[in-house]
Amino acid sequence: MTAKSSPIGFGLPSEEACVRSDEALISPTERSRRLDEEVLLRLRRPACVLAGCAALAWLLSLWVAWPHVIADPLPVLGWSLAQAAGLALCLAARDASSHDGGVGLMTVALAGGCRFQLDASTGGAGDLWVLPLCLMLSLVLGLLQVRLRSYFFCSLAVWLVLAQGLIPGLQASGQAVRVVLLFGGFTLALMLHRGVALARRRRVAAATTLATLAYQDALTGLANRRGFLETAAARLKTSQPQGLIALDVDDFKRINDRHGHEVGDRLLQAVGALLLRLPAQALSGRTGGEEFCVLIPVRSPAELALAAAGVVEAARRLSAQGVGLTLSAGAAQVLPGESLEQTLRRADAALGQAKRTGKNRLVMADEAPR
Repeated sequence: MTAKSSPIGFGLPSEEACVRSDEALISPTERSRRLDEEVLLRLRRPACVLAGCAALAWLLSLWVAWPHVIADPLPVLGWSLAQAAGLALCLAARDASSHDGGVGLMTVALAGGCRFQLDASTGGAGDLWVLPLCLMLSLVLGLLQVRLRSYFFCSLAVWLVLAQGLIPGLQASGQAVRVVLLFGGFTLALMLHRGVALARRRRVAAATTLATLAYQDALTGLANRRGFLETAAARLKTSQPQGLIALDVDDFKRINDRHGHEVGDRLLQAVGALLLRLPAQALSGRTGGEEFCVLIPVRSPAELALAAAGVVEAARRLSAQGVGLTLSAGAAQVLPGESLEQTLRRADAALGQAKRTGKNRLVMADEAPR
């Protein structure tokens, strides 16, 4: 079936596109980005808490080491400003990239400040603290960063900053052992982060999938009854004029009996794909076996009738494996102070009248609730 224009301003999808509309709408890149956002939502609070604790720990360490660092305050000021910038970026982050960047900047700056304090306090003899500090900062960083790529570069910067001065002594056996320990520790930190990150993403993906299944119809990609009713009830609390359209596939049982459930499922998917192409402000849901509802912003009953008639007209052009369908519709303008249940009752009554008077048509509900 080729795409055709419809009275409500969207093209009809092909049969194949109807069947696979939900997969086509979300690319792997977009799916990964959404997963990153879900992970970030769970990391934002602990990241801010730990970043604040790190800032306090830095100030406390400065207070303890002040007699040793007062002779050269510029590095202290530089690392402190870098930490403040990282903390501000972390607190203001709205996506995974800026979050990882803020956490990474603050951690690298903290590593640089710690290295400066070690050199100033011990006269360059604080190398024994390098490996524990590297491991501690890498592990904390691994718990707070979303993406493995970000963690790799930020963690590498932390280890290079803290381990500066150790590499030139590679010819000595003692220094060689230290280098091996540093590289081994860095590799171990990467492996631990990869395991933690993968487990975290799987857990978040599973939770997101369960939440989606609770509110989305798996066959059509529309909201299920629960998702539609909860979202529609919330929208009716706003002052925006709304209209409700109740839809039903005509003679659906006969289609299933004559052509099989596979054809019936494909027709339901076609209806779902059709409703997904309504304007973005419209809320569509599958509320029963072959029953659908649409809540759409409209300013008047005439505008609602035009939108509902467009859906009914567009449905006449849908087909699956050569089998067509028609829709009956009942539409009701949401009245001031009216609940969702009352509007649904009026729309269902109009839908029932459409079914009794010939099907494949639209009936507008009475303006007064019964």
